[in-house]
Amino acid sequence: MNFGSNSLVKKLCHILIVFIVVFTVASCGGKKVTVDGIKLRNYNWKELVDSLKNNEFEYEWIRSKASSKIVFKGEDNTVKANLRIRKDSASWVNLSKGIQIMTAVTSHDSIKVLKKIGDKEYYIDDFNTVNRFLNTEVDYSLLEDFFAGNAIGFDYDSVKYKSGIDDGLYVLSSDKIKKLDKMIKRGYNKHKEILYRCWINPGNYKCQKVRVDLLLDSASLTVEYGDWQNIEGGGVFPFSSSISLETLNDTVQLDLEYSKVIINEPQTMPFKLTDSYQPMTIK
Repeated sequence: MNFGSNSLVKKLCHILIVFIVVFTVASCGGKKVTVDGIKLRNYNWKELVDSLKNNEFEYEWIRSKASSKIVFKGEDNTVKANLRIRKDSASWVNLSKGIQIMTAVTSHDSIKVLKKIGDKEYYIDDFNTVNRFLNTEVDYSLLEDFFAGNAIGFDYDSVKYKSGIDDGLYVLSSDKIKKLDKMIKRGYNKHKEILYRCWINPGNYKCQKVRVDLLLDSASLTVEYGDWQNIEGGGVFPFSSSISLETLNDTVQLDLEYSKVIINEPQTMPFKLTDSYQPMTIK
């Protein structure tokens, strides 16, 4: 895939591929109405941030099953995904299609992958190596936010947002997000070349969509959630989610359709490396 010479586009592409491996705001006055007939109040940005935070999905453990579609280089591949997450700790993903394809475990400081079909291969390293390779900071919390159906990259504490209403949804926007700043070391967004937007569903005050626009490169990273269902003890969870990176040259996308979500039952994260596996070469 050719994304040109811009390093930032390449960085976000790599971040999205990590996800796959482990498997102007409108200022409006008056009231607006959604397609569901809900009247929208003109909340200020602090009220919307508080509502979003108060409605994050709550869990200590998640075990889920999903149908996963990966779109890469114009080709669609559908596999079954089993996921296990321990909050603020680690995520485990097992992909299969009749037979096991891959098992991966990621945490704040490591990535471990077993490729189980064809030539059996393994990849084990820490995020320091990945970050040196990408000249950036890949944040594990972004991956965990996506699998838990929360707003990826959202900064609850140190960002002042603009608020508005767009197509029946509340929207918060900013050109400075702390989590993204960590990944972009060279002051790329100093002149507002990055725009972060989060759309909030007025029925459940959950994040329905996040879009990060790289304005100078005509590229964007988009996350969307839907099919909201209540999980007892956790709150509302999106049984449909997608993440995609679009550039002028190509699109990389991951779609998940969940069939089962169970929370707060401790899980194992098996990862057995034997002598039959050879080191994986990452180019």
